Amino acid sequence: MSILSWLRGAKPVRVKIETTRSGNLTLITIGARQFYGQSSVSPDGRFTLAWCDANDDGTRGGARSEGKGRYLLVDRDQLIVEGRMERPNDGHVADNGVFVLNDWRFSSTQLRGSFYAFRSDGTRILCSKFLANLYNCGVSRDGRFACCQTCHAPSERDGSVLTIFDLDKSEEVARWRPESSWANAYAFSADGNQVSLVYKYGPPLRYTLSGEFLDRELWVQSSLDRGDLYMLQKVINETHPKPEGEFARRLVACADTGLAALRADDFRTRALGLKLKAICLDGLEDWKPALKAYEEALALDSKIGVKRRAEQLRKKLT
Repeated sequence: MSILSWLRGAKPVRVKIETTRSGNLTLITIGARQFYGQSSVSPDGRFTLAWCDANDDGTRGGARSEGKGRYLLVDRDQLIVEGRMERPNDGHVADNGVFVLNDWRFSSTQLRGSFYAFRSDGTRILCSKFLANLYNCGVSRDGRFACCQTCHAPSERDGSVLTIFDLDKSEEVARWRPESSWANAYAFSADGNQVSLVYKYGPPLRYTLSGEFLDRELWVQSSLDRGDLYMLQKVINETHPKPEGEFARRLVACADTGLAALRADDFRTRALGLKLKAICLDGLEDWKPALKAYEEALALDSKIGVKRRAEQLRKKLT
């Protein structure tokens, strides 16, 4: 039932929500609707959005070719919206009841997904279709803006893009590929000019709605501080010919932090970390430790790409 139905004389449905936690998921049960599924709550706590990616009797969820899932919107203790879509996932709701959902769509030979935004009465604001699977989405606290992120896909237009929507105008604003990669969540600034990509590790990173990376320096530094070996590789690749001096010493510390955090059986990443550390030591002309790191990298991965440099250092030292 929607708010429009209530205004036309239908009685509001009062429901009781029972909440449980399972890992990072908040699961709810609404007995009056025989509903069990995932949920999210508006920042002010007023609205609860719930969805279930399963068929009518709940016997089949996940990838399937039929049996639409359900979504519900509850205003405090009153059920105000009920709807269906193929495979609803990753819902979010604003303080004014505007809500968004990713539809993972029924099984197909083609990658595809649909992003939906709705008003608090259940009427659709927009639907954007992608030739890609959807990763996650978000909505601003005031319900003015929303976004969705796609996964890798062959489509140049749709693969790995973050798409921004102006919900007041019911239109797409821009789409771009975040340099800092996929985020865990999204937060829009109060003035509507920026979106912050929120990560499990590291600080939120700001972009303009058109995709200009405002916090790139913060991203690089925070990644190096926590020993991100792939960021270290990126920085070294952007440094010509090699890191030197105090900068190289900072990068050696990053490599040591990253190597210490690796699993014992992650030989491939360890080989990369040792290679990167060796390059930095090489730039410091610290030949013996550099050669040792090169050799350890080669012992883990003979195709790591440092065999020639290791031979050169070996000759230099003998």
